[in-house]
Amino acid sequence: MNSFLMRFLSSLALFSIFIFTFFSIEHSYFLTLISIVFFISLYEMSMLLKLKKPEYFLYWFFTLILYILFIFNLYNLNFIFFISVLFCIFIAPCSVLKSNILLKSTKFLYGSIILLGLLISISHLFANDKFLLLISFIIVWISDIFAYFIGKLYGKTKLAPNVSPGKTVEGVYGAIFANFFLILILAVGFDYSFFSLSLLCLIIIPMSILGDLFESLLKREANLKDSGNLIPGHGGILDRIDGLCFTLPVISCLNLFGFTL
Repeated sequence: MNSFLMRFLSSLALFSIFIFTFFSIEHSYFLTLISIVFFISLYEMSMLLKLKKPEYFLYWFFTLILYILFIFNLYNLNFIFFISVLFCIFIAPCSVLKSNILLKSTKFLYGSIILLGLLISISHLFANDKFLLLISFIIVWISDIFAYFIGKLYGKTKLAPNVSPGKTVEGVYGAIFANFFLILILAVGFDYSFFSLSLLCLIIIPMSILGDLFESLLKREANLKDSGNLIPGHGGILDRIDGLCFTLPVISCLNLFGFTL
């Protein structure tokens, strides 16, 4: 089976599982499933960061303490996705542009902040604005799928050759074009605000691409092709959620200040 078909079938299966769980289970059960994904991703991230023993211990200790505080509702950790947003907007782009990882002495925080930010953001949006969460997921997935396929078929101009030679400018255009049709269908067919949907895409698409590039940078420095091998045609869990890690904390912050569809 060729890689295109394998990737498509895996994406279809993952999307079907997500849709079923999204609409059929309550918040607490959904959070349990997301927590499983969180810990698998946390392990994959630790492999990418190649942490030494003291850092490895701090990485898990720091994350588990915050996870326990969050899961048992012992402390409001919404500030975590604000920190995650600051990381994604300021530190990650500098790392990608300079093709190295900044603040190496504190890199054990990367996985904790990024993945905790994602977990808390998903929980917040699932409880407060499920439709915004669903559309955000779909935009990221459409961007990822069309950027990959259009890039493979027509890509000539490298987007960031020093970080990820496979990503192309043409792939980005494909992601934008595909999402334009999505928001057109939602605006015309379901009477959602075209402006709000367009703003959502303008935020999500570049942040998703940045998340993908940042994970590619981590993989390149770790000399690994994928974060894992759990998903046929894709790699690891982290390979599939890297865009979400950079987009959902931003969307959660906006939602706290009143943004909705």
